[in-house]
Amino acid sequence: MAYLLRASIRLPLHSLCKRSILSNPLISFRIPTAALPLKMSTNSTQLTHSITLPSQLGHPVQIVAAPGVSDSEFRNAMDSSLFKSWLKNMQSETGILAGGALYLDRVLIQGVDMFGKRIGFLKFTADIYDKAMGKKVPGIVFARGPAVAVLILLNSEGETYAVLTEQVRVPVGRLILELPAGMLDDDKGAFVGTAVREVEEEIGMHLWQ
Repeated sequence: MAYLLRASIRLPLHSLCKRSILSNPLISFRIPTAALPLKMSTNSTQLTHSITLPSQLGHPVQIVAAPGVSDSEFRNAMDSSLFKSWLKNMQSETGILAGGALYLDRVLIQGVDMFGKRIGFLKFTADIYDKAMGKKVPGIVFARGPAVAVLILLNSEGETYAVLTEQVRVPVGRLILELPAGMLDDDKGAFVGTAVREVEEEIGMHLWQ
């Protein structure tokens, strides 16, 4: 169901088929990443990687797979643009590892959700410590890929309406009114093409790029 929204008034526009699972309507920005040096070791009980970050050469980072994470999921997580972008952001000029006050000790990969051949969602925890205080800072991470949302405004008889779509949101157990939105196919996906596709699928409005 699509709706027109003006102030607190909700008017049904028309009924249409909608997807039951979509990403949250958040706009993300693509961040190009370079290959990171990886050094892998395994044993009979746990999968681990050891990496060295340029920002903390004297303190290698241990990356560990939680119980239930398969070898292929662990490798996909390590090779994913989601994880590499996170590491790059941590070491940027405004990243939390800049300046050396904090350091990354360990990453625990807890969950990998595949969307076909690519990772849709990545769940992990990062053990990051404050050197001066010796305390660990909160480090729960839920990573997802780039997405695009579309704001459509309709003018009618002097009033402006925003077009929303009703989506099933299992995490909150409710139907939610949202902007038409969706995730890009990968980190190199086309924003415009995804926006056009989401509007057609969720609103039934045909657009041209």
